Amino acid sequence: MELTDVNELARLAAEWSNTLGESSNRRALLLKLSAGLSLAAASPALADDVKPADSSLELSSQREGMTGIWRSRYTYPSSGRGKDFVGEHFIVIRQQGNKLVGQSLPHSTGSSLRIELVVDDSVATGSWRETTSPHGYYKGATYHGTLQLFVDPSAQRMNGMWLGFGREFVINSGQWSLSLESSSIGKNAQREYRNRK
Repeated sequence: MELTDVNELARLAAEWSNTLGESSNRRALLLKLSAGLSLAAASPALADDVKPADSSLELSSQREGMTGIWRSRYTYPSSGRGKDFVGEHFIVIRQQGNKLVGQSLPHSTGSSLRIELVVDDSVATGSWRETTSPHGYYKGATYHGTLQLFVDPSAQRMNGMWLGFGREFVINSGQWSLSLESSSIGKNAQREYRNRK
């Protein structure tokens, strides 16, 4: 596989999909497969330079203290409406070593968002999963994908891109930013950011 050209892989995949017959939506299946492979490729566990488990708890001093309430803002395309939109959430991020796990606070629209990232020097890589508003355009649908962000030296901002598939398994992408709003994740701090847009 390592020595196989990308075009050759595409030809082999197309030949394989032709063996599935007419009853299957081959294009949708290939797009779903490519999205799954993209998610797998973004997994930190597949990195060539994976560190031993005990060293994963070490972070440079500038990357410590990322626990807090963060404002998450991303852009996404809507093919049905023909334009781009912005999604915003306030997320409680908890840090354990080089891992960041974020869960959105209750949102005024009822949508929820979860992110899981691994920080390696100045890059955070991981996944996202959003359940949309049950009353909105997407009627409570769940979407997920990959995310890679550059961590600002202050460790108070992260900017980058997301990738994921939408309706009809079309691969979408957009910008994503996170900014630290509060270093406290106590009940009073969380109450302040609940149900905000």
